[in-house]
Amino acid sequence: MYFTKAEKAEQYLSPGHHHMTMHRIQGKDVSPLNGVWSARLSLEPGGFVEPTASPAAKLYIVDSGEIEFTGAEQTVIIHKGDSVFVLPNEVRAFKENKGESAVMHLVMLENYPTN
Repeated sequence: MYFTKAEKAEQYLSPGHHHMTMHRIQGKDVSPLNGVWSARLSLEPGGFVEPTASPAAKLYIVDSGEIEFTGAEQTVIIHKGDSVFVLPNEVRAFKENKGESAVMHLVMLENYPTN
């Protein structure tokens, strides 16, 4: 079993992510989870991610706050308990929407089928 205490999770950086901190909580260099990893994203008021795509699929789950997601030619507002799934190579952007802090969890699926 591999256990990560929230306060011990390592911070990482990612281009195009602004006014937020990101902490990897499983996978990659944290545990032997293969092809999938997870992170906690803490957005400051006004925090955002620039529109971009990647070859991995992404599952976002809101823990607190309000997030505006744009992708697949639509925009949605999500709150605590809501989730968004983004397919590989799909452009997505999101931002904190109320001028308050927000927290999301990300599950990154690196080998998700593209067919």
